[in-house]
Amino acid sequence: MDVTIAQSAFERALSVAGRAVPSRATLPTLTHVLLQAEPGRLKVAGTDLNLAIITWEEALVSEPGGITVPAKPLAEFIGALPDAPVHLQVNRQTWTLQIVCGPYETAMKGLDPEEYPILPEVEGDGFALDPEGFRQAIDQVTFAAATDESRPILTGVLMRREEGSALTLAAADGYRLSVKRLPVLRAPEGPFSVIVPAGALEEVARLLKGETDPVWMQLLRGRNQVGFRLGRAAVLSQLIEGQFPDFQAIIPRRWETRMEASREALLKACKALSVFAREASNAVRLILVPGEGERPGQVLLHSRSPEKGETRVELDALVEGNRLEIAFNVRFLIDVLEAIEGDRVVFEMTTSQSPVKVLSVGDPAFVHVVMPMFL
Repeated sequence: MDVTIAQSAFERALSVAGRAVPSRATLPTLTHVLLQAEPGRLKVAGTDLNLAIITWEEALVSEPGGITVPAKPLAEFIGALPDAPVHLQVNRQTWTLQIVCGPYETAMKGLDPEEYPILPEVEGDGFALDPEGFRQAIDQVTFAAATDESRPILTGVLMRREEGSALTLAAADGYRLSVKRLPVLRAPEGPFSVIVPAGALEEVARLLKGETDPVWMQLLRGRNQVGFRLGRAAVLSQLIEGQFPDFQAIIPRRWETRMEASREALLKACKALSVFAREASNAVRLILVPGEGERPGQVLLHSRSPEKGETRVELDALVEGNRLEIAFNVRFLIDVLEAIEGDRVVFEMTTSQSPVKVLSVGDPAFVHVVMPMFL
């Protein structure tokens, strides 16, 4: 391998691929990144066997080839170099990577790339998705996935498409549920239903920022994997096996009390209330008061800490139906209010102990359900 690449491009590639490299691994090669010189570009890849991130950068390739090198010291060294061309050359006898950049020169011990896990190509037909729409959908769903590994199914996001319908993303952790429907630009495959780790989709969303070309999603059924190809990067992830809960059965179909309010005003209020709610199980109490005559409806928010004190906020809101007092985990409210894109938010409730539906005015493709706390 004989390659010359811009220092900034190489540093960027190592930063992207390095996110999939575990800090510790039973296989030494998994703490490495794969460097593979291809015609006109350098491929950099990292994996922990469950997640793989691959990226490509333009490079002058005099001789193709590859090597694996410890990810962390390589990234630290390249990050310390001046903004100048970096020359990479591999000694296949000792599997050593020679690095020269201006007055800097080093030799790093590596391994034969044949020892690195095989990473399939994400090419060919697949689902084409709008990059910004897909990024927003991921952000609006993954926050509701569980982080507790005791129920692996709930740490993933259901991605389901029925014949002739949009792609549906859903995540739930037992206390809340987020669902988002997303149109597809191209869908050559038939119906499918898979569960993708939430963390893998968060890596895809991170890479999608600023992308304008469609993102391609491909199911690698023989390997129980899904691949996403976007711009000059690709993300591969193992799928989670099992049956995702019937989320449609969780979504309430009716309401007794309905509130519409400013999303920004409600979010600011919840952040202020969280200061006092932290020491009281994050509980915040809402009293929804319907309007009468010319007087608008109101939502009264209250949180109390035995040690720090208490705070109250009164906000104008459109409240229909019955007066209701209900409590929530304020962190759950903040999460969904930050995920919503619109200016107005709707809460539909039946009782103080029943699931609550949260909607974004102007975005019928998004639905959130959150369980209240006991008063």
